[in-house]
Amino acid sequence: MRLPDALRPAVAAAALLPAAGCSVLDDASEGLFGGDEVEVRAPAALAPVGNRVSLAPVWSHSVDGYRGAAARIAPHVDAAGVFLAGGDGEVVALDAGTGRVRWSREVEGRVLAGAAADERHVYVGTFEREVHALDRETGRPAWRRVLSSEVMSVAALPGGRVAARTNDGRISLLAAADGEPLWSLARAGPDLTLRGASRPLGVDDRVLVGFDDGKLAAYDAASGLLHWETRLAFPSGRTELERMTDIDGELQLADGIAYAAVYHRQAGAVETVEGELLWTLEAKSAHGLAVDAASAYLADVDGAVWAINRRSGGVYWKQGALAHRGLSAPAVAGLQVVVGDFEGYLHWLRVRDGEIVARHRLAAPLQAAPVVRGDRIHVLDRDGNFGVFQFLALSAKDGE
Repeated sequence: MRLPDALRPAVAAAALLPAAGCSVLDDASEGLFGGDEVEVRAPAALAPVGNRVSLAPVWSHSVDGYRGAAARIAPHVDAAGVFLAGGDGEVVALDAGTGRVRWSREVEGRVLAGAAADERHVYVGTFEREVHALDRETGRPAWRRVLSSEVMSVAALPGGRVAARTNDGRISLLAAADGEPLWSLARAGPDLTLRGASRPLGVDDRVLVGFDDGKLAAYDAASGLLHWETRLAFPSGRTELERMTDIDGELQLADGIAYAAVYHRQAGAVETVEGELLWTLEAKSAHGLAVDAASAYLADVDGAVWAINRRSGGVYWKQGALAHRGLSAPAVAGLQVVVGDFEGYLHWLRVRDGEIVARHRLAAPLQAAPVVRGDRIHVLDRDGNFGVFQFLALSAKDGE
């Protein structure tokens, strides 16, 4: 199915851009989606698919895009609203049901992180080292806080707190009400890292953070004291590039277990109370995982999609038909897992066995993982086109 141009929001892959450390990773050696650093391989040809998932446009909106920006920008979607940030500083609030613009505001600087939101505010982080908080209902500026370096990720946490990761390796916690600093800590990293940082997660009274040294750590949300840290991967290899162990993909949390992927090494699961490492699996991914009640899903750098037992790390299935197609982070949509590719296709894989049951051509690759709420999937491209689609699983006969 090819959607009309006006309703074909481009979806773009969150590009792996070089990280600021003592050395810089040349993004010319990377595919946009974390492909092989040395050898560029031909993408797999796509076999015909009888679509068994329909996709109907609901509404769309555009903000200024992200080309040329080291942006880790993603939409925030909740039951009441959608919040988008554009690379040049535009922040817009939309009605989740209709797409009606509720407000639009410009913040100073080039946005690199966000949008994040809680009950009171919307947050974005900028290249100019600032976190901006805007009133959720009106868009009026509430506060802004200058941090130590470019803001690479920002997250709204429980308990009225905002977490920010900066390009110098520091994590800072701010009071959501007024932006006052609560605590901040610096962490030395390896000489070579990716430019980016996964968003911290809040769980109970702790803040979970994935670092560039392959470790996942939990800090006390009130004091910043370290509860535990667990290594998911050890650096190995002769060169700094081979030894990279960044946790840059988004962390996932389900039933007291955190799931993370270490760049080009492996995925793992960590129990969040004591930090016990439950399992690791050699599956090289540039992105985070998606989870449902039974499985964790991962798209690796070679274009294989994996379904993994959440508790044991055992592999349920591995789908290799999308080899070298530069896959995005996955999302779970009902009984399917969805990934985007470098040509703007959305591929729908059945969660039971990995069979590709549908494919829809959009305009371009994904800027961030799709966001699924109910029977709607929300997609954003690196040109800033955002679209909401209703999906419906069809019978095999209907999809022929």
